[in-house]
Amino acid sequence: MKALVYTGIKQLELKDVPEPSSDFIIKVLGCGICGTDLKTYQKGHHLFSPPAILGHEFYGLVEKAPIGCGYLAGDKVVVAPYAECGFCDVCMRGAGSLCANKHYVEGGAFCEKVGIASDYIEQGVFHIKELDDVYTLVEPLACVLNGFEQLDLKPTSRALVVGAGPMGALFALLFRAKGIPVAVVEPSAQRRERIASWGIEAFEPGGADHVESLSAGRVEKGIYDIAIIAVNKKELVSEYIKFVADAGTVLMFSGLSSDEIVAIDAYSIHYRQVSLKGSFGYALHHFKEALSLIEAHKEMFSKIITHNFPLERGKEAFEMLASGEALKIVLRP
Repeated sequence: MKALVYTGIKQLELKDVPEPSSDFIIKVLGCGICGTDLKTYQKGHHLFSPPAILGHEFYGLVEKAPIGCGYLAGDKVVVAPYAECGFCDVCMRGAGSLCANKHYVEGGAFCEKVGIASDYIEQGVFHIKELDDVYTLVEPLACVLNGFEQLDLKPTSRALVVGAGPMGALFALLFRAKGIPVAVVEPSAQRRERIASWGIEAFEPGGADHVESLSAGRVEKGIYDIAIIAVNKKELVSEYIKFVADAGTVLMFSGLSSDEIVAIDAYSIHYRQVSLKGSFGYALHHFKEALSLIEAHKEMFSKIITHNFPLERGKEAFEMLASGEALKIVLRP
């Protein structure tokens, strides 16, 4: 079968690779390029040594299934790339996203077919209603829902999302779906225009109306009690701790490397009772909720996907994503 293989930094090659030998096989119809895929392509990643097949945000058709597993050939499915064990201390504390005993899908999905282990079918494979690229967003939306779960939301809450990349845009749409007022700070004019076309306020850095930079700038303090940092810049965390309303919450959603130190304004934490929280990955209940949300708001969430490319144009797709021209790109075998 054909696969887009990561062979080194800035290197992707379409190659013939062996088909999976599993008893349960999914024919991939679409797989989204995520931030980790892009980071691996641009800088490398300790978890993905070349040659490797990347990609985990996928949906498709069941091609082969064991008798009695609950699925038949031709069934439409989306797959969670991993599932927590559900029994360890971390899982019992309700933090399944941090489980150290996760089960994973075998191999990446920038290819024609993916094999699923028999003991993973019940946990990680889900029926879907139709074949549509929007289902590539289930996993990233699940991660956003984990972050959303960390917030101390009130009936009067107002949210500010810092950065309108794919994940920031998903946060903005999620707040809207939940009926929570939301605005976005974004330096890219193209992304601001896109967000504004959805009926969501998008502030221009340096604009006289509100925002001076990606940091708090001229945004009025006390207006937003929720700030989502969807850009991996540590200085933004420090800025928004000072900026967010009293008793508000700042969520560090974008990841920082282990050697980066964030400066914390002690006054805001103690005297203003501002909370700083983080989130990483998803748990299965987030994935299931994300699937339900996407099926209920398919048209709205579809706005995130701006381009799709055939697998053989994968390198072109990665370069477009790196340029900032695209928001979310789906590769189709």
